[in-house]
Amino acid sequence: MTGALEWEDVPTEFRYVPDHPLHVTIRFAPEGAPPVTWHIGRDLLHEGLRTTSGLGDVQVWADTPTERDTAWLQLNAYGALALFSLPVPELEEWLDRTYLHVPAGTESSRLGTDAFLSELFDGPEASAR
Repeated sequence: MTGALEWEDVPTEFRYVPDHPLHVTIRFAPEGAPPVTWHIGRDLLHEGLRTTSGLGDVQVWADTPTERDTAWLQLNAYGALALFSLPVPELEEWLDRTYLHVPAGTESSRLGTDAFLSELFDGPEASAR
């Protein structure tokens, strides 16, 4: 281990844009350091409130099934590990509001995949038709 475990409050902003329905943007602004932005799957966050979710660089889990006051968000990049505690009630309420805007299972209808594939395979003139 290269350093001691330190806890500090990190101002954090969660954003959800319905035009990019598969992910949540999280902007961390630690004091005395440049802000860091991560894009994390909305479903990964939602699932992490109930069970361990994610592999590799991003993992989310709640304390226990009976005591779900805190969720843990672990980010791993370039050999550095950061662990954030998140209040489950507030995160759950916020995520529920995102699902009101874009219900689960309807995300692909907002991606514009057909237009993208048409332009990719048929060229720009196909999407203008």
